[in-house]
Amino acid sequence: MGWAMKHFLTGAACAFALGLGIAAVGAPPASAQETVELSMEEFEALIDQAMGRKNPQAYDDALSRLLERDDLSSFMRGRTLFERATRRWKDGMDKFGAVSDFEALLAMDPNHPFANNAEIELGYAQTEIGYIEDDMDDLQTLSEWFEGAFALGLHEQAVARYRKAGISPPPDQIELMMAFGYLCEDTPGAPKLHQFGPARPDLADLHWCGAAASMPGPALKAQPAPIAAPQVQTQADATSDGKNIAANETETEPAIAVAGP
Repeated sequence: MGWAMKHFLTGAACAFALGLGIAAVGAPPASAQETVELSMEEFEALIDQAMGRKNPQAYDDALSRLLERDDLSSFMRGRTLFERATRRWKDGMDKFGAVSDFEALLAMDPNHPFANNAEIELGYAQTEIGYIEDDMDDLQTLSEWFEGAFALGLHEQAVARYRKAGISPPPDQIELMMAFGYLCEDTPGAPKLHQFGPARPDLADLHWCGAAASMPGPALKAQPAPIAAPQVQTQADATSDGKNIAANETETEPAIAVAGP
């Protein structure tokens, strides 16, 4: 097709489009319309609802859901990142996550109204992480190691250590794991928390639940049953040719005793 024919067809197409109706000119297609931003009143109400939650995991989840929305302005997104980072850092329950949120805010908008505070708190959080990691490199009890790992945000890794060890945590760590949904009260069918050591009244009805329920538990050692005393051979047990007829008797496998749940 020559240039003239192309030019003609292009012009004809334009004329046809114009003939469809001048009234349509200037109306943007629906796909090009921008998403209407959340109003500040609605945003502040959602922030207040999240900050009113006492449970740290519920608070974090509420702000995370808010960040998933596509109708937040740059200010709203930065403010939400700042609030979640501050809670993660000051509550001491996810310092790695706090650093990520502070850095995301500063990368998104270095001039955000909360950027200066975010930069200051980021430095504090990074310093605390260094202290915790140094402590964790030293020899620690399981309880001490758990506190450091959980504070960094390594929740499942910290819980898995207790689950595998079978050692019962102290009451404050039990309360913490219950708040994050790793321990539940009176849950039929779920593995029991208490495995070894003296019974404690506060452990009687506690079970591993949530992600912890499927984590590997302690390796329970099989204990062999006591060996029976050897039988004494009598004269009647021997045949005339001197062979022991007791050799024809069926031997019993020793029973294996397994520790309870």
